[in-house]
Amino acid sequence: MSCLGAFAGIVAGLTLAASEPVVIGTEAPFPAYTYVDDQGTITGHDRDLMDDICTRLAWRCTWQNVHFDELIPGVMSGRFDIIIGGIAVTDERRDLVDFTQAIDSSDPEEWYLGPPEALPPAEALIAVQSGTVHETHLRKLGYRTITFPTEPEVLQALLDGRADLALGPFSSRSDMQDFADANGLQFLYSEMIPDDGIAMAVCKGNTQLLDSLNATLDALRLDGTLDRLEDRWF
Repeated sequence: MSCLGAFAGIVAGLTLAASEPVVIGTEAPFPAYTYVDDQGTITGHDRDLMDDICTRLAWRCTWQNVHFDELIPGVMSGRFDIIIGGIAVTDERRDLVDFTQAIDSSDPEEWYLGPPEALPPAEALIAVQSGTVHETHLRKLGYRTITFPTEPEVLQALLDGRADLALGPFSSRSDMQDFADANGLQFLYSEMIPDDGIAMAVCKGNTQLLDSLNATLDALRLDGTLDRLEDRWF
């Protein structure tokens, strides 16, 4: 369906017909925003948030777990109605999609992961996940990069010696600290990559869907749900 036409029937107080599910695109694993649990179910902060929104708006929502670099092109083409999953808001992305109000803040300081003897970033070959703000930042700096569609592939390239360093959203996550400790890696160099927070995104120009999401986020903030989700997952 056309991304602009998918929600043409939404007006205040009305819901989508049962025949038109809302398709949510995400990338899991990306704890604690989204990851796949032991039962094979997408879970995490953003899953709980989106499930609450779907319930409040009486939407029938379905989820698709894809590579991160598929999310923005997917919502632009109409493959997904909404994308969510720790997506940072940047000016470059605003040119492509419309973002909701921020649902979380982010730390602009990111760290390179590598063995203790690794070269500094300006001299290194850096593994990075495609489609991320980290890849965009490295390309702006003119650093040498090797890109992969998933985080596990980025980390495996580092372990295999195919890259000197890896850059990603690593340093604040306990799972990444455990991974670093188990493999003799360290957080070696920091990089400031500012953004305007974490948000959901929809096809550019889909104001009906965007307004519905923002109004529901306002309600979730007012009744304390956003704070409770923050406390639970972070």
